[in-house]
Amino acid sequence: MSSFLQGQPRVPMFDKAGNFTPAWAGWFTQAQQILQDLSSSGATAARPTNALYTGKFYFDSTLGLPIWVKSVNPTVWVNGAGAPV
Repeated sequence: MSSFLQGQPRVPMFDKAGNFTPAWAGWFTQAQQILQDLSSSGATAARPTNALYTGKFYFDSTLGLPIWVKSVNPTVWVNGAGAPV
């Protein structure tokens, strides 16, 4: 994911067949990814390595701390105090 969820699309939510329009389908896909990211957790060795973006959250169960991506290239994870972990 390259950006955070943007405002709601300014187009109809459903087409004539009752399906989500492409703009809304994309919006819901982004929202789902953000919600999944907010509940991401696991051991240090299992930290995500793809679809990273600055600010991505991960609860590191090995450290017992919430951490965030500070930079993507190179990937740097930091704790709440900003110290690399």
